[in-house]
Amino acid sequence: MSTFKKIFFAFLFIAVSGTSNASIVTVNGDTVSFTYDNVLNGLFGTPTVSGNSLVFLPTNFKAVSLDGGSTALTSSTFQVKIDRLDGHHITNIALTEKGDYLLNGANAKVADLGELRASDVIFPFQDYVSKIESVNPFAQTGLASTTNWVTTANLAFAPNTISSLFVSIENILFAQSDMKHDIAFIEKKFVGLTVTAVPLPQALWLFCAGMMGLLSMSKRKKLL
Repeated sequence: MSTFKKIFFAFLFIAVSGTSNASIVTVNGDTVSFTYDNVLNGLFGTPTVSGNSLVFLPTNFKAVSLDGGSTALTSSTFQVKIDRLDGHHITNIALTEKGDYLLNGANAKVADLGELRASDVIFPFQDYVSKIESVNPFAQTGLASTTNWVTTANLAFAPNTISSLFVSIENILFAQSDMKHDIAFIEKKFVGLTVTAVPLPQALWLFCAGMMGLLSMSKRKKLL
């Protein structure tokens, strides 16, 4: 069993057992709900909900390396269970992260790394993975000012198949300075997880209603 699944099964056990160390929170968006352990938010902080988006505004998620010092890595992982509401099905999950950085020195480097990963609750051994990638390269900034950065990841699902997901956002900030007077600084200031959930097609609802009717008639015949 993968580390990811072990973490999620542990998360479920905590949620069901109601252990005193857990603080399980469920909040509703427009067409989906989000369930997470508020004690395990790490560097992400407490999220808010806007529509079908879970939004974080981290205040201390950064990595810094100065004067040819050692490589700096700062990491945090957030886990959430996403459920459909009112017969909708999940078709897409998009991750957007933003922040600023400063690079001074030809060999100074920074990066925002990690993965957006999901697992179907009904079929938990089916994984969906998207790497976090930068929209633009992290270029030299000099000492004048910081520069904004944006990274994204995206997961798409077959229509009418996903009603509930375990989702994990793995985040790593990386900073490296190789020479004296080099500066490598990166900070994450925004994380947005947006879910697209659409209603089932009318034809499928009619099919389900017809199947329910047939099952009901079959039970009545047995009773007679």
